[in-house]
Amino acid sequence: MPDSLAVPTSTVFQNPAAASRFKVNFLEEEKKGSEDKQHENTVTSQNHTDSHHDRSQSTFQYKVFDTLDFAPKTAFYRRTNQDEGNARPTMAEIRAGKSRMPKEETPKVKTEVHEASSVKLGWIQGVLVRCLLNIWGVMLFIRISWVVGQAGIAAGLGVILLSAVVTTLTSISLAAICTNGEVKGGGAYYLISRSLGPEFGGAIGIVFSIANAIAVAMYIVGFTETLVAVLKDEAGFMLTSAAENDMRIWGLITLLLLFGISMAGMAWESKAQIVLLFLLIVAMINLIVGTFIGNDTKTAKGFYGLNADIAKFNLVPHFTEGENFFTVFSVFFPAATGIMAGANISGDLKDPSVSIPKGTLIAVLVSTITYCLFAVQAGSTTLLLATNNITDMSPMPTDLAEAAQCVFNGEQKECEFGLLKDYGAMAMMSGYSHIITIGIFAATLSSALASLVSAPKVFQAVCKDKLFPYIGWFGKGFGSNGEPYRAYGLALFIAAAFVCIAELNAIAPIITNFFLISYTLINYSCFEASLSNSPGWRPSYKYYNTWVSLIGSVLCAAVMFITSWWTALITVVIIYALYRYIGYKKPAVNWGSSKQALKYNTALGLIHEVSGASFHVKNFRPQFLVLTGAPSSRPRLVNFVTDISKGYGVMMCGHVIHNKYKVDHYIYENDILHANKCKAFHMPVSAPTFRAGVRSLIQNNGLGAIKANTLIIGYKHGWKEQSDELLEDYVGIIKDAFDYHYAVGILRYSNKLDVKGLREDDLTLFKEEVEEEVKETPNNLAASKEVLEPEGGKDSSPPSVIDELAEPAVESTGASAVNLVVPGETGATADVLSGNMDIEMNVINPREETPASELVFDKHRFSEGKPKGTIDVFWLSDDGGLSILIPYLLSQSSFWKNTSLRVFATGKQAEMGYDKARMASLLNKFRIEFSSVEIVSGLDVPAAQPSVDAYLTYMSGDEDEIDAKTMKYIRIGELVKENLTADTQLIVLTLPVPRDHTPARMYMSWLETQTADLPPILLLRGNQQDALTFYC
Repeated sequence: MPDSLAVPTSTVFQNPAAASRFKVNFLEEEKKGSEDKQHENTVTSQNHTDSHHDRSQSTFQYKVFDTLDFAPKTAFYRRTNQDEGNARPTMAEIRAGKSRMPKEETPKVKTEVHEASSVKLGWIQGVLVRCLLNIWGVMLFIRISWVVGQAGIAAGLGVILLSAVVTTLTSISLAAICTNGEVKGGGAYYLISRSLGPEFGGAIGIVFSIANAIAVAMYIVGFTETLVAVLKDEAGFMLTSAAENDMRIWGLITLLLLFGISMAGMAWESKAQIVLLFLLIVAMINLIVGTFIGNDTKTAKGFYGLNADIAKFNLVPHFTEGENFFTVFSVFFPAATGIMAGANISGDLKDPSVSIPKGTLIAVLVSTITYCLFAVQAGSTTLLLATNNITDMSPMPTDLAEAAQCVFNGEQKECEFGLLKDYGAMAMMSGYSHIITIGIFAATLSSALASLVSAPKVFQAVCKDKLFPYIGWFGKGFGSNGEPYRAYGLALFIAAAFVCIAELNAIAPIITNFFLISYTLINYSCFEASLSNSPGWRPSYKYYNTWVSLIGSVLCAAVMFITSWWTALITVVIIYALYRYIGYKKPAVNWGSSKQALKYNTALGLIHEVSGASFHVKNFRPQFLVLTGAPSSRPRLVNFVTDISKGYGVMMCGHVIHNKYKVDHYIYENDILHANKCKAFHMPVSAPTFRAGVRSLIQNNGLGAIKANTLIIGYKHGWKEQSDELLEDYVGIIKDAFDYHYAVGILRYSNKLDVKGLREDDLTLFKEEVEEEVKETPNNLAASKEVLEPEGGKDSSPPSVIDELAEPAVESTGASAVNLVVPGETGATADVLSGNMDIEMNVINPREETPASELVFDKHRFSEGKPKGTIDVFWLSDDGGLSILIPYLLSQSSFWKNTSLRVFATGKQAEMGYDKARMASLLNKFRIEFSSVEIVSGLDVPAAQPSVDAYLTYMSGDEDEIDAKTMKYIRIGELVKENLTADTQLIVLTLPVPRDHTPARMYMSWLETQTADLPPILLLRGNQQDALTFYC
C-alpha cells in the first residue's frame, strides 16, 4: 500500500473538549489551506509499523470535520441548565454546520467547596433512623396502653394495623414516585407538586408544613406530660399549682432547646438523633424485660405479668363515654405519620431515589411489629382500672368485669391507675421505670426534633417555587446547606402556640387529618401517574399497583371523615381554597405533571369517540379557522372570533409564512393567546404562496372530528391598486374554502385599529434575517407583493398603529422594504431595506426578556367600552342557518351582551306583513332571540346612478357591462345603507358566492360596493348545510 494512502491507527486531538464529539478524518493531500473551511483542525499522526507492512515512519496531516454530534452527557439533560455552553446543539446548528464547543464538565471552585462542606445523609441515618424515631414517638410509651384499654387487644391491633395499611400503601406509592427521577428538597410537597401540579402541590406544601410544626407541639406536650409527672411524684416539685401551666412552661423551654439544636445544622441534628435512638432501644428492651418482673408496687397499679385471664378479658373493647374505634384511631394515628420524616429532608440525602423507599418501608415494618408487640404485652399484663392499694389488688380479682368498674372486694373504689387511667402504665410495667422515662424523653424529643427540621425544609421548598406571594422571605437559605433559618423561626412560633394548649388528646386529632390529606394525594399521585400511561413514568421501584394506590387514596380519605368529619371538612376547605387560589394566579411553572399526561390520554380517547360518532345537526357548532397571521398582530380579529366561539368551539389562528419558517419568531404566540385567555391555537405553516398556505391549512387543520368548518379572513384593503394576480390569490382562497365545504366570513373595518401592549421589536435582528432571506430568494416575491394599507391611503393615520384587519394573515419575510411599527413610539419606523414594497407589520421577537404574559390584547375591541345597540343581520339567502346562528352566539357573549339582533329578510312589498310573520315564526322555532324583524324589498329595482358610478370606478368599465347579478349586489349595498341607524354596532350581511369564472376584480368590486363607508361589517355565508334545527 502506498504511503500516501496509509491511515494511522490513532489520532491525537489538540482540543480535549473535541474528544467528546464524533469526528470524520480524511487524509490531507493538499496544502493546508482554504479560508472558507473554518472548522478544520490540523492534526499530526505518526505512522506505526505493524507485522504486515514494513514501511518507514511518515508524518501525515488530517482534516477533522466536526459533525457537531456529542456523546450523551448529563449536562444536556439538566432542566436547570441555562448555560448555552453546556446545551445540546440545535438541529438548525447541525444543519448549518455552525461549530460550538461544549464547556468542560469541570465544577467551579465555589461548587466544590459547597459540596465538600454540605452534609449528605445515607438511607440509614437520613431515612430509617429518622422514620423510626418519628414513629416511635410519644404514643409508644404514653398512649399505647390507653389505646389497648379502650379498644381491647383485638381492636387495638386493628387500630395499629389500619394505620400500618395506610402508611404501607402510602410508602409504596411514595417509593414509586421517588424512584421516577431525581428528588429534590421539599418532601411531600415536592412529590405531589411535580406529580399533580402546582395547585395541589402548593396547597399540600402549606398544610404539610403547618402539620409538622403542630406535630412538634404534640411531641413536646407528650414529653412535658411525663416530665411534670416525674418531678411531682419523685421530687414533689412543681413550678406552679397547676400541672397544665407547668407543662406550658417546660414545653416552651424544651422548644427553645430543640430550636437551638436544629439551628446548629443537619450534622448536629443527625448526631443527636443517633443518641436518642440508642436510648429508645434501651428503653424498649427494658420494657420487654419488665414483663417478667413483678412486685407489690406494680401489682397495686394493676400489673400481674402475662396472664391468660387478663388477656382474654382485655381482648374485647371497653370504650368509655365518648370514645369509639375511630376516636381512638385519631389519637393513635399521628404515631404512624413519621413515614415522611426521611422524604421531608430529601434535599439532604445522598441518593433520595434509593434512600426514601428503602428506609421508609423498613421503618414501617419494624415499627408496626414493635407496636403490636407492646400492645399485646399491655393487654395481657395489666387491668383496665386499679386503686394503687395492694390490699385491693392482691390477690388478683376473680371478677374482672367488676374490676373494670373499679369495684374491688365488693366495694366501689377510686381508681386512678390501670390501662384506662394511667398514661404512665408502660413505665410501671418496665423493669426499671426511670429507663422508660428516659425512653419517653428520647422518643418525644427525637420526634419533635425531626418535625422541627421537616417543617421549615418543606416550607422553604414552597417559598422557592414562588407559588404564593409574600412568603419568599422565609425561604432564603443560609450557610453551606442553605438552612432556612427564617422558616425555623416561623415553625417555632406555630409550635409555641400549640404547646400552650397543653393537651395531647386535643392536639393529635388536629394533625391527623392534615397528614391523611397528604397521604391521600401521594397515593392519588401514584395512581394518576400510572393511569396516564406516560412514557415518562418509569419508576425503578416495581412493586406498586395502579389500583392499590387508588385504594390507598380512598382509604385515607375515608378515614379522614370517619375519624372526625368536621375536622376533615375544615381540612378539605383549606386545601380547596389554596388550590383555587393557585389555579386563579396560574404561576408560570411547568413540571410535567401526571395531570397533563392524563388530560392528553382523556382528550385523545374523546377525540376517537367523537370521530366515530355520526354527526347530528343539534350538535353543530361553528369551528373557526381564522387567518390572523401572528395572533399578537391582529388581536381584535382574535377577540372578535373568540366572542363567537366562547371557548366552546375550535378556533385556530392560521398563519401563512413565505419562504423559510423561522420557529423562534412565533414560538410565543400560543403563550400570548393563553395569557389573554383566548382559547385558540396558533397554526403557522410555511408555503411558497399565500393561497397554497391557506389551502394547506384548510385541508390539514384539526384532528378527527375536531376541525374547523368556518373560515374567517380580514377584508383586503388597498385591493384596487394591486395586480389581478394577487386578487385572484385572495378570491381563490374564498373559492377554495367553499370547495372544501367551509363556511366563509370576511370582517371589514373602515378605520385603523391601535395595537397596544406589544413588545418592542428587535429591529437589528429582524433586519439581518430579512436581508438573509432576500439574498436567498431575491425574486420570490414577485407573485406575492401585497400592500397592507388602511382605507383612505397609506398616510391617512400615524404609522404607530396598524390595521390588523386590513389584510389576510400573511407575513412576507422576504420583503424588499419593511416599515416596522414600534408600539408607543408614534412615527418610529425602521426602513430595513430599500425597494418598491411597503409592508407595515409588527414583529414579535421571542428572544427578548419580556414574557408572553405581559403582551396584553387591547380590551376595547370595537369602541371605547362594550357596544350597546343592535347587530343588523341581513339574512338574504338561506345558507343552512349559519348567517343567523353566528350573530346570535355573538350577542350572547359578555362583550356583546348589551346588543340585540335586528333581522332583515327579503320579501315583496305587497306581502310584507306575511313575510315578516313567517320570518319571526321561523326564528322563534329556532329559539333565536331578536328585537325586530324587518322586510326589505326592491331588490329587483335598478340601483341608483351614484352607486353604479362608484362600481364602475372600481372596475374601470362601461355601464353596459353591468349584468343583473352585479346590479343586485349594488342594490343590496344601497338597502344596507338605507336601513342603517345610529344604534347599529355591527352588520352581518350575506356574502356573495364567487363562481369559477367570476373575475377576482369584479368580485372585489361587489364586496366594496356593499361594504364601503359602513360600520364594522361581517360578510358571512354558510356552506348550504344545516346549522340549525327546530326539532328536539
